Amino acid sequence: MVVATSASLWWTLRQVQSLAQPFQHNDLWHVSSVHSELARVALLARQVKELEAPDVHLQERLEVLLSTLDISGSSPRISTRLRQTLPQTALDLEDLARHAERWAKRMGSAARERAGVSDDINLHADDLLQRVRKAVVAVHLFATQETDRLRQELHKNFMQLSAVLGGLLVGTALLIRKLLSEARAAQALSLQLSQANRQLEARVSSRTRKIEESRALLSFILNSSPSDVVLVDVESGFVHFINNQLVERLGLQWPPIKLYLPELLQDPDTSRRLMDALEKYGQVDAMEALIGGRSPRWSSLSARLIEVDGRLAHLLWGFDISTHKQLESQLREIASHDSLTGVLNRRAFMERGTALLDHCRRHAKPCAVMMIDIDHFKLVNDRYGHQTGDDALRACATSIAGALREADILGRLGGEEFAVVLPHSSVESAFSVAERIREAIFEMQILAGGATRLSITVSIGMAEMDHRDADIEAILGWADQALYRAKATGRNRAIAYERPTPSAEHKGVSS
Repeated sequence: MVVATSASLWWTLRQVQSLAQPFQHNDLWHVSSVHSELARVALLARQVKELEAPDVHLQERLEVLLSTLDISGSSPRISTRLRQTLPQTALDLEDLARHAERWAKRMGSAARERAGVSDDINLHADDLLQRVRKAVVAVHLFATQETDRLRQELHKNFMQLSAVLGGLLVGTALLIRKLLSEARAAQALSLQLSQANRQLEARVSSRTRKIEESRALLSFILNSSPSDVVLVDVESGFVHFINNQLVERLGLQWPPIKLYLPELLQDPDTSRRLMDALEKYGQVDAMEALIGGRSPRWSSLSARLIEVDGRLAHLLWGFDISTHKQLESQLREIASHDSLTGVLNRRAFMERGTALLDHCRRHAKPCAVMMIDIDHFKLVNDRYGHQTGDDALRACATSIAGALREADILGRLGGEEFAVVLPHSSVESAFSVAERIREAIFEMQILAGGATRLSITVSIGMAEMDHRDADIEAILGWADQALYRAKATGRNRAIAYERPTPSAEHKGVSS
């Protein structure tokens, strides 16, 4: 109904605008004016020829005729529809305009040019007047037909408008009837709604009391829980809930008003992974992270993205796993270190040594390996006992570690045998390290059997990494061969592995 009313109003406005245009059908008036002006020009031309009027009057009347004949593209006096329907009339008027323009141009030139204008006008005036009179008749007939066509079209359109308005009247009556019926029904529903609202208020009040009691119980349970629990708004950081356990963990005296989840975690990378997972999946389960203020502790964190009062919030809870992490660290220490000397055991040494070799090979850097064996260690155990032997092993490990750099790695491969990997070191620089180790062990003060000073020496074999494909096992094997040479040539010395190929340049050196 609204669409039909809008369309009717729009159409009515269009018709009003069409009828309000004063120059929409002015072709008849225009052609009649041209005929009158042409007749005046013809009369004035005869008067000028007979010297009854001056030339200037004829020039002015020609300009008036040209103004009346204005058929330029910018402001055409002849409508497009007339041009299409009566092309000959348009051509006659254009021909008249050309004559008038020619006469006016001659009247504006020298005196001898003006002399023949009146004769030329008189020569063509009758023919032009005859053609314009025919144009007046043709335009009059055209205007009559056009007016009749518009009248019929208006009659048709107004009949359609009447039908639409009649339909709108019927529709309005039906709508009013429906509105009255709905008003009575709405009044009845209002009474029922009022009664239901009172009942609902009573239920809501009861439900609110239950919810408050449940929240109080939940708050008591969460505050009594050993877990860390916090619920914060995602955007504002407003803390909906935080239990006492987490407040103490953060080193705060009072629960904070605002707290953003990333601020809880000590490690920025872990915090970023937590937030990325929450944004992508909406939840995180059992993520281990350090949380807390001055004394951070390990926790197993779980988090969810939930909605609270129409806004997104982060719910996070965690369990303290610091004791578990300490046990893990101790187990890793036990699994990777020799229990007697505290240096790396064989498995850990081989893993880290392989990584160091790969690093040096990847960056085209040298890397040297040393095998260290305590001379006559079996005699020490047999003569002074295993306790003294253990003391000697610990002392040797300490002396070797004291001669190494932080980047070097030391391991006990078994018994009295140690191994060292020296990254970014050639066999020549490894020899200087081997000498420091040998001298440090020789100068150790180990007492055995009361006040007896135990003198210990070591033999050392060295080898340098081959940048092609040698692994840690192969290089240790080369160093072990050099170690056997050191043992065979008198012990208490350091010798480098000599490659069997002609390109080998390493030389053994004894002390």
